[in-house]
Amino acid sequence: MRKKAVIFDMDGLMFDTETLGYQAQGELAEEMALPIAFDFDYYLKQVGRSDKDVMPELASDFGDAELAERFLRKMKKRQTDIASEQGLPIKKGLYDLLAFLKEEGVVCVVASSSRRREVSFYLELADISQYFRYQVCGDEVSFAKPDPEIFLSAWKPLDIPKEDCLILEDSLNGIRAAYDAGIEVIMIPDLIVPDDEAKAKTIAILPDLHAVMDWLKEK
Repeated sequence: MRKKAVIFDMDGLMFDTETLGYQAQGELAEEMALPIAFDFDYYLKQVGRSDKDVMPELASDFGDAELAERFLRKMKKRQTDIASEQGLPIKKGLYDLLAFLKEEGVVCVVASSSRRREVSFYLELADISQYFRYQVCGDEVSFAKPDPEIFLSAWKPLDIPKEDCLILEDSLNGIRAAYDAGIEVIMIPDLIVPDDEAKAKTIAILPDLHAVMDWLKEK
């Protein structure tokens, strides 16, 4: 296997946190009587983006920046509460893939748009923190995906040529960021249906993380 490092997205890629987020936002939209028509399409616009990137749109839609900030803060807490109480949905093949990469000596890191607080929480809840050398999080970079900064920040400390690295993503913004970073990317679709752009900017589109392991074994 020629890849020496794999950079993992988190939300929608390792865990089904997007479904948790949609549930949490829906509950809060009703509780807080938000002045928007909250539905799945509205939530979908936030997928693959950082809080900092989403905030101006929410503030505009709500007509109140403080309300938008309070909504996002409450949503993160509600989402982690749901995961703690109901269990964290793990994406198919995650544990097998991580064990395989460890056995092969492949370095794994996380590059997530979520804040470090949430990234650490979910990795620990899933008991997989030990598989990752480090994490780069959305509150630690200046620009959110689709800007390539987060992937370049994750790649640089590896001291491994880009051609020996692989990014795993589920969102179109993540794919754009990986492509612009000059690092090969595989898409494992979650909520976003692959379009022509996704097909053009990825080296493969696979159904789950177990299929990623099979793909890597063949390389």
